[in-house]
Amino acid sequence: MKIALIGFGKMGRMVERCALSKGHEIVARFTSLERPLEQIEQADVSIDFTQPSAVLETLRALAPFKKPVVIGTTGWDVEGARPYAEEMAILHAPNFSLGAALFELLLKKAHDLFSPSYDISGVEIHHSEKKDLPSGTALHLAKQIPGLSFQSVRSGSDPGTHQVTFDSSDDSIELTHRAHSREGFAKGAIEAASWLIGKVGFYTLDDYIEEKLHARNLYSTNHPI
Repeated sequence: MKIALIGFGKMGRMVERCALSKGHEIVARFTSLERPLEQIEQADVSIDFTQPSAVLETLRALAPFKKPVVIGTTGWDVEGARPYAEEMAILHAPNFSLGAALFELLLKKAHDLFSPSYDISGVEIHHSEKKDLPSGTALHLAKQIPGLSFQSVRSGSDPGTHQVTFDSSDDSIELTHRAHSREGFAKGAIEAASWLIGKVGFYTLDDYIEEKLHARNLYSTNHPI
């Protein structure tokens, strides 16, 4: 797979490292100073980890090429991307950890089991340099799980922890997803990019996970997750 990296900061470099280790090729690197659009023609897919203010401008620039785009940037107007998805494939996720996607499925099942006997609350912790607060993952989970909201902590170098507590007067149950490094996000973005090739439309990581679980006969309302 030939990849164009949109943004070459910490996540862009991690995506490059993971992609090269899997035998993929990096054909372009976009930064705030360099935008080699002519090299997009060589790419099978682009992967964007940039700044919220840059995403829609990037999509406008990439649209004529009609190549798939994976977007891991958070804090931007996602609805603004949908018009571009009429002629190209776009996949956006606030968190590309495949473990985090499965964590969401567990939370949905837990909410069904514990509600309304248990109160639900969440805490999310990220490194001190993370700009969006709450995190994109926390906002996404809060939309998916009724009654869930998150307190946010920004400190140190934590790549990402999301903890949800179901609490009653008798006991408490805690579910936690803790990222060990940025590598898991990069691997998930690369897998999603490979899956996106050949498609048209707007997708989320849930679409990829659903198809993956269907293939393993694990995705049904009767299954534990």
